[in-house]
Amino acid sequence: MGNKSLAKNIGSMSIAVTISRVFGLIRDMMIAGYFGASYVADAFQVGYQIPNLLRKLFGEGALSAAFIPIYNEIEVKQGRKEQIDFALNIFSLLTLLLTFLTAIGMIFAPLIVRLLAPGFEEASYALTVKLTRIMFPYLFLIGLSSTFISILNSHNYFFIPGLSSALLNVGMILFLGLFSLLYQSTIEEKAIALSYGMIFGGVLQTIINLPLLKRIGYNLRVNLNLKGRALTELWRRFIPGVIGMAIREINLAADLIIASFLISGSIAALQYGNRLMQLPLGIIGVSTSSAVLPLFSRYTATKEWDKLSESLRFSVVTTSYLMIPISFLIIGLGKDIIRLLFMRGAFDAYALDMTYKALVCYSLGLVFYSLTRTIIPLFYANKDTRTPVKISAIIVATNIILNIILMQFLQHSGLALATSISSLLHYIILIKVIRRKIPQISLSKIAHNIVKILIISSLLLTFILLTNQYFTAESILQLIAKLTTYFVFSALFYYGGTYLLKVEYIAQFTDSIWKRLKIR
Repeated sequence: MGNKSLAKNIGSMSIAVTISRVFGLIRDMMIAGYFGASYVADAFQVGYQIPNLLRKLFGEGALSAAFIPIYNEIEVKQGRKEQIDFALNIFSLLTLLLTFLTAIGMIFAPLIVRLLAPGFEEASYALTVKLTRIMFPYLFLIGLSSTFISILNSHNYFFIPGLSSALLNVGMILFLGLFSLLYQSTIEEKAIALSYGMIFGGVLQTIINLPLLKRIGYNLRVNLNLKGRALTELWRRFIPGVIGMAIREINLAADLIIASFLISGSIAALQYGNRLMQLPLGIIGVSTSSAVLPLFSRYTATKEWDKLSESLRFSVVTTSYLMIPISFLIIGLGKDIIRLLFMRGAFDAYALDMTYKALVCYSLGLVFYSLTRTIIPLFYANKDTRTPVKISAIIVATNIILNIILMQFLQHSGLALATSISSLLHYIILIKVIRRKIPQISLSKIAHNIVKILIISSLLLTFILLTNQYFTAESILQLIAKLTTYFVFSALFYYGGTYLLKVEYIAQFTDSIWKRLKIR
């Protein structure tokens, strides 16, 4: 599998995730319209985040990172039957563990909410506890679903697994939309309906992967076995990964704790800004990391260092090519984008201003969030789960310190800026360490290409800032026309500029996208 196959997999995953993120954006538009930057919005966001903190341990995080290299290795050395038996054993153990954790989370929800949002007033606290108990079973569903996706990615199925997360958003949209249409309800009752929609969507995104699993030979059954070398090796890699992810989750928890003491709506504004940032990050950053881990694992196992280096360079350059101009567009047009997407219902000028400040500060680190997701799989592929843990501990400590300092001057947007600064530091450290750990890797010409990308992106941002003040848009149609004009011009200018400067891999990457869309 070379760069063409990698580009195809990234392209497939990106298209699927794009569809999912579009539905996610519709969901967020509904949430913003119904809840604005209110205490109910804060309560829902905290309740939503609590099961998601654990999701990243047992979902697409530590477990998947430890599981995929072993799963691929078993197929090479022992065959498909042993590979499937190993996966079924993991499913069985994971089901028991997630059932236990879900029960604990629902029982102790009042204590968990008190710890994570100590600054909440009583009304916010009571609602958050109720919503947390409704949404906590999502942990069980996403834990199984993410493991299904890891397996399917290892067998080069990317589109349907990537699309499955769209069903979570579909479930939430349906429940909130239908409940609001059919019943005269309070804002709190709407939040409860949205929470039940999250569980319904979680069920949908889990079962959609079952036909593909059956196609590659799976017949789901209980297969409990607490022994075996592969399982021992999984735990050996998983535990450091859990510690590393837990360290990062401490960072998110710290953000929630600190933001709960800020003015009402701070948590909601941070989440709105973060969700908009997650749109390109999910499409590009998450898609790339999902596609490269199986590939990096194979090249590392076979010691094909030249192919590994080439795939890494391809991933870094194409990720930078997409993320850097997006960050600059957010800075120049972010307020108009937020107005178009969220400015209705309970989402007022106050919410607009708070969300824009958070979004700009988050966007400064967008390329580094994405590149970090590209580099970390190299450690996992090299069977090193400990080093990312140590680096994460440093980054989390740095971020918390920056949070405390910057919030004094920038309030909630200081938390977003601290995250961006920390992501830059994280990327720098990862690059330095991986070059020492795997000296066979070559990163030549990456900086040369990124400089070219920065030059064109800077020219584009300068043009937007100079001209934006002359193009006012009062109505929705005028706003759509304005943004469409800027986006089309920006795309043409950027592609033409990077083409003239001969940025590497771009023709190869865009060609794979067009073919996937059947444009060519």
